Amino acid sequence: MNDARLRTLLREEPIPGAAEAERRGWDLVERAYADRRPERQTVRPRRLAIALAVTALLAALVLSPAGAAVREWVDDVFTAGVRRAEPALTEVPGGGRLLVQSQRGPWVVQADGSRRLLGSYREATWSPHGLFLAVASGRTLSAVEPDGTPRWSISAGGRIGEPRWSPSGFRIAYRAGRSLRVERADGTAGTRVAAASAAAPPAWYPPGPHVLAYVDAKRRLVVAEADTGSTIDVARASSGVTGLNWSRDGTEILEIAKRGIWLRDVRIGKLAGFFQLGTAAHLELPAGAVVRDAAFAPRGRTVAILLKRRSAGGPRSEALLIDPSGGPARRIFAVSGRLTELAWSPDGRRLLLAWPAADQWLFVPTEAGARLRAIGDVAGAFSPGGSSRGSFPQIGGWCCPPAPGSG
Repeated sequence: MNDARLRTLLREEPIPGAAEAERRGWDLVERAYADRRPERQTVRPRRLAIALAVTALLAALVLSPAGAAVREWVDDVFTAGVRRAEPALTEVPGGGRLLVQSQRGPWVVQADGSRRLLGSYREATWSPHGLFLAVASGRTLSAVEPDGTPRWSISAGGRIGEPRWSPSGFRIAYRAGRSLRVERADGTAGTRVAAASAAAPPAWYPPGPHVLAYVDAKRRLVVAEADTGSTIDVARASSGVTGLNWSRDGTEILEIAKRGIWLRDVRIGKLAGFFQLGTAAHLELPAGAVVRDAAFAPRGRTVAILLKRRSAGGPRSEALLIDPSGGPARRIFAVSGRLTELAWSPDGRRLLLAWPAADQWLFVPTEAGARLRAIGDVAGAFSPGGSSRGSFPQIGGWCCPPAPGSG
């Protein structure tokens, strides 16, 4: 058993209940007092004094900042709720297929847990129905089948990164150097949408038309027509934005930054090509929290957010579900340590959370009735026999089963 695994098991071992700890504490205090008290001294006043002292101590622990830190640590241990991880990924909990990016390249993981290395590509993205993948390597963008069979490749004038396949299946957006480009999904023609863009992946409008949101070099949020590159609307992007995510119906855009998340309304007119960006509203998060990841659910308006927070015992991570319509955030998972990524299952019933320090993936249910499942030895599964064993892979996407039609 390696050190990381041992630390994980020790961290997740349940601590005794509060009532049992209190009983043992009383026994210890009473025995100590019985050994020291004079024979003819009255017991009741001293015992009352001890009781009052213990009560005051407990009150201080509950109400003080130090007590808050202790409560957070205890809550972390209990909330983790997983004593032992499954030793290997033998199936994808909840079904569907995973795209996983390792140092050796992207892997496709089938629902039964079987996996295939596509090749030495640096990045990859699913087509909307999982029939193909767009992969990037250096200045080359390629389309391949899930078994790695290449379909076409094109070259660009700069290093290609952050490919994103459109919901229609007929376009692929990507960055070539600093420029933002869109390619037809058959590799026959392309368009430059922006000469310079910020280091944030572009985001396709989900309902279907070839409309793209991106952050330009002037830190403006731009909605553009992808085939012509013409701008539809522009607004000042929220501070420090590194990621964009549309709601499923296309009426909202999530602007994601390290220190905050903003929700921006989008007005969609009846006339083709009419989009108007509204004001961005800041979502309330716990004080001092750092945003690691966030995404809209595949259905509805629920937003999943992965946060990192500081506590007396070190860093802690929380996965929250927020309804932008109102109401308190619902925490579905918390643990002492660093969780780095999240991905929604295609049906929205689970979140996949990455825990590199524990070498685990956590499949956390978002609804009652399902159990949390932890999968161990993730790094080893995606570097079999390789020198990169121990490097933790990234989650590239969780895709639905194949469906008839293009892309």
